[in-house]
Amino acid sequence: MSDSQPFINTVYGCLDRVALEKLRDSYDTTTLLRVVDELAELLGDVIGEEGWRERMLRLHGMAHTVINDAGFAGAADETLPELASEITGQMREAIARLETWIQRIEPLEELAARD
Repeated sequence: MSDSQPFINTVYGCLDRVALEKLRDSYDTTTLLRVVDELAELLGDVIGEEGWRERMLRLHGMAHTVINDAGFAGAADETLPELASEITGQMREAIARLETWIQRIEPLEELAARD
């Protein structure tokens, strides 16, 4: 295959030659490994002992009690608004992290061979 071809065949598909050369000069693949580590950290926050799931269940119990006049859900160390604010803040931080990860991965999409 000639270097004048707009694409190059690789073991992972046909890629845009110009985009590949650009990434070879500028893209640090270890950024993907950092995403893996950060993802593991985020998942720990989500499913850990005091993770989002447990806090969301506690928030539900509190909201169910005051909004639906349900039975008392048990004592809490924080108020309903404080817990809601804590959870939404953590979710906003997670969204920001996800957006950063997307930005790290998007350059690889540019490798798609163009007709």
